Amino acid sequence: MKKVMLVAVGVSCLLVGMAVPASAQSGTAMMLKGEVPFAFVSGERTIQAGRYSIEIRQTQVRFLDAQGHPIQVICSNPQQDSSRQEQPRLVFHQYGDTYFLWQIWTREHKIDFRPSRTEYKLKANRQDETTIILAMR
Repeated sequence: MKKVMLVAVGVSCLLVGMAVPASAQSGTAMMLKGEVPFAFVSGERTIQAGRYSIEIRQTQVRFLDAQGHPIQVICSNPQQDSSRQEQPRLVFHQYGDTYFLWQIWTREHKIDFRPSRTEYKLKANRQDETTIILAMR
C-alpha cells in the first residue's frame, strides 16, 4: 500500500512540474522601477508616495523602497501573457483622492489584482472612478 502511495505522489509531482513554465521553475524575477507620486492602496495596506522597485515572481509582487527594503508583498492573480511588447506600467483606480493598485504591466505580461473591500464599497456607493496609468522602466 505504501509503495502504491509513493508512486502516486511521485507521478503527481512529476506532472505538476511539467505543467509549470520553465521561467517559473527557474525562479527568475522581473523588476520594474519608477516613482509613484501619490499614496495608494495595495491589498489592505496603504503605501506612501515614493520611488519603488517592484519585484515580480509568478503570483507574488514585492514593493521595495529606494534602499531595497521590502515595503509590501502582494499575492496577485496569475500573470497573463501579452500578445505584443508592452510599455511597463502601473494602473490604478482612483476614487476621489484614494488610489487602488489595479494592474501591473511588464513587457510580456499583465498582472491583475483583486479589489480590496474598501474599493468594493466605493464602487457600490457609485463613487466616480478614474483610471490612472504610470509609466515604469
